[in-house]
Amino acid sequence: MLRLHCRPSRYLGMMFCAAGLVCCGCQSMPVSSLALLPEVGSIQKVVEAHYEEPAESQSASPYNQQANQLVQQALEHYSKGELKRAKVLLASAREIDPGHTGTFEIEAQLSYDMGDRNQFLQSLRAIRAASPHDSEKQSAIGTLFFQAGQTQEGIACLNRAIELKPHDENYALKLAAFYEQAGRTDEAQKVLLKALHTTPGSRRLPIALGRICEASQKWSQASVYYAMVVNHFPENYLWRKQRARCLYYSGNFSAAFEEFSTCQKNDPESLSLAEMIAFGDAALQVGNLEKAQSLFDDISAKHQHQLIHVEILRGLCAINRGQSSSAKNIIATARKKWPNDETLLEVAALIPPERPTVQ
Repeated sequence: MLRLHCRPSRYLGMMFCAAGLVCCGCQSMPVSSLALLPEVGSIQKVVEAHYEEPAESQSASPYNQQANQLVQQALEHYSKGELKRAKVLLASAREIDPGHTGTFEIEAQLSYDMGDRNQFLQSLRAIRAASPHDSEKQSAIGTLFFQAGQTQEGIACLNRAIELKPHDENYALKLAAFYEQAGRTDEAQKVLLKALHTTPGSRRLPIALGRICEASQKWSQASVYYAMVVNHFPENYLWRKQRARCLYYSGNFSAAFEEFSTCQKNDPESLSLAEMIAFGDAALQVGNLEKAQSLFDDISAKHQHQLIHVEILRGLCAINRGQSSSAKNIIATARKKWPNDETLLEVAALIPPERPTVQ
């Protein structure tokens, strides 16, 4: 059997969408928002909590009571849009009681609203230092550091959050997402692998790892992680398609063919044009010429000879099946549309001459 073959990898590479960032399931963070810090309403609750403490606790801390009153006044001015006055009152509260709970968050919000970057960063650092055992705050502050361009401080905060709660995959997903955005994909992969070892039953971490490997064109690794996802979601053919694509690009055509076949059987409309071409190419690679011909003929009919590489593959299938006349017609029709394509000329030269009919 003739095994000459022109793979359409260069075309498929352009037709497949690039993998999205890293971390499916990782919440996207607003670029210019303090949603992770208390807003006025929640800030109010923080302050009100101090007034609900036992009377003996308050009487033992007169400085705290005075600071509470100033903070309350600051909130009232803040709600009226009087930011400068609120800032002055907060400064006074800080002088009276430097460790007053909640003022760091309010100051951060105020600094952000007033466009005071330096004070904003100082407030974030104060929150971080005051909450060394609060994983949620470490994560939130880490996100804001990243958004403010303070990458190393953001990484330190998120690593601390992971250290405090290693079984909470959200922190690892978030840190990996930021690493990936910064182009540090190897570090992102390490963070996710460590998290997967800690939480082996996770369903989201293998997706994130598959995406990162796919984006880095580590096709074999990506297919392994997508296999884990398929085990978690056997009826979700999106992930089976992802695995099939990665298997195809890794050169594992037999496994890719099986996965594509399963997808087509259970969800005939699920395969995109690029995936159908990869499916046909995988069929051609494993020697299933009948299936390859069927797939390429179907693609050609639906797209009315708009895809030159599909016509090339149709011609090759016909040649390999010994259908010289059919191959000749396919290539001749394609050459009318693309008369100067060198690959079509090469395929035309492969077509065996028809044997003369014996009289």
